[in-house]
Amino acid sequence: MKNSTIELILERRSVRHFQNKPISDDLIMQIVNCGMFAPSARDRQNWHFTVVTNPNTIEEINRLTLLGMERLGIEKEEGYHVFYHAPLVIVLSSIIEGYSEINAGCAIENMALAAKALGLDSCIIGQTRYMYHQANIVDINRLLKIPLGYEHDLSICFGYSEGDYPEAKPRKDNLVDYIK
Repeated sequence: MKNSTIELILERRSVRHFQNKPISDDLIMQIVNCGMFAPSARDRQNWHFTVVTNPNTIEEINRLTLLGMERLGIEKEEGYHVFYHAPLVIVLSSIIEGYSEINAGCAIENMALAAKALGLDSCIIGQTRYMYHQANIVDINRLLKIPLGYEHDLSICFGYSEGDYPEAKPRKDNLVDYIK
């Protein structure tokens, strides 16, 4: 039996090559709304979404992240861009309390699947946490409009795929046990 939701989940890939093409405000609002409707522990909805389409701000987040990675000794190839030059980045932050990381993961995945359903692609980015290893947290939080009492969780970038679509990597064996 075919199911379009299951097919979408199985077809979604992390894309790392994006066209230089803006995303409409309508599509962005739909993606964010899907993130906001993700499940959250005890219905806390203790997250905050910073939607960044300003290319200068995206470049500044990239620069700060790369500096933090360098400070930690994490090497990247020349010209590496944390967001793969995507035109849209959403930074997710939350009040750090029980299950906030799980809530953030649910919201990020909802947005990734929504984007795929809308004809966009995405890549979930955990590396943005490294920007906090080299700069003033208050300055970064101000740049990203992260509310007082919230902390950065992770980011996701979106755009229109450029080039060949990534093939699915083989799934590992022995990851599931059934108890009946």
